[in-house]
Amino acid sequence: MRAGKKDYYEILGVPRNATKEEIDAAFARLAMKWHPDRVPPEMKEEAEKRFKEISEAYAVLSDPQKREMYDRGIDPESGVYDTGFDFSQMNLEEIFERFFGGDIFETFFGGRKESYEDPDVHVEVELSLEEVIKGTERVIHYRRKVKCDVCGGEGIVDARTCHTCGGRGRVRKVNRTFVGFFYVDTVCDTCKGRGVVGRTCQKCGGRGFVWEEVKRTFKIPAGVSDGQKVIYRNWGHFNTGRLVIHIREKPHPKFERRGNDLIYRMEIEPPLAVLGGEREFEHITGERIKVRIPEGVQNGEVFARFRGKGINGGDLLVYAVLRVPKNLSKEERELYRKLLEISRRRNEG
Repeated sequence: MRAGKKDYYEILGVPRNATKEEIDAAFARLAMKWHPDRVPPEMKEEAEKRFKEISEAYAVLSDPQKREMYDRGIDPESGVYDTGFDFSQMNLEEIFERFFGGDIFETFFGGRKESYEDPDVHVEVELSLEEVIKGTERVIHYRRKVKCDVCGGEGIVDARTCHTCGGRGRVRKVNRTFVGFFYVDTVCDTCKGRGVVGRTCQKCGGRGFVWEEVKRTFKIPAGVSDGQKVIYRNWGHFNTGRLVIHIREKPHPKFERRGNDLIYRMEIEPPLAVLGGEREFEHITGERIKVRIPEGVQNGEVFARFRGKGINGGDLLVYAVLRVPKNLSKEERELYRKLLEISRRRNEG
């Protein structure tokens, strides 16, 4: 091999006496790893370079005539290495469909891509702030999948060994591609991989499961947060999945939650805000609490804190919301007018 010439065997990671099948498998593995569509953005530039090298090496080594010329040290300059296809502009599905005539996973990895089905049952429960603080019990209704008791989850009855695959659940198929013939083990189409055939179960329609309506009472502990999950194992599909309860906290008109602290918005009229005084309010737990309002309290100011009266040992904070009166009486209007005149004279002086 001439100095500086790319070593296509090294690029694909195969020995010089590699078979066509080994070359194809190496290309499939590397294409999945380095295709620009399968890497994060920061690796895209490197992936494009690597994928171009991989494609170039495969285009040569997969063609018997070009591989022979390459092994003899001939360095063709006039399109000898051109396969007529642009790998770089094709996604993985297109590449494997074009060159290997089938599903990428079925051809090279002995099985089809399986869609993931969540075994868990997800239920959303809305709680008031009072329920969050104290904890509560709820009765919920949901549906889950359980194994069909007629067919035992097989989807068929009167089962017998599949005549197509002989009970193995897989068959060997021959795929013809531009690089030759490939023998591939695939899932048996007759029995769908079960290894047995029979009559479709009438109860489950061949699915192997039926839907069950469930009614359960469960406890939600005190102090849960909005978005938190409460999980019960073996309450989901087929008694193996989980029941996942997603907590949603309803807003409260007077109280706001910040972590484990509670914020109480106390409406204060202007005279009380100016002069200060004492006010009583009802905690969300029902407890009556007295609070001292300082003179000159400002709108939005936190003016009181009660340790341990929040959630899970958090605090209760009280902040002022100034309430401007409407529909004033004649007497009130006159008093406010006098106050305004006094305020103007003070500011002008």
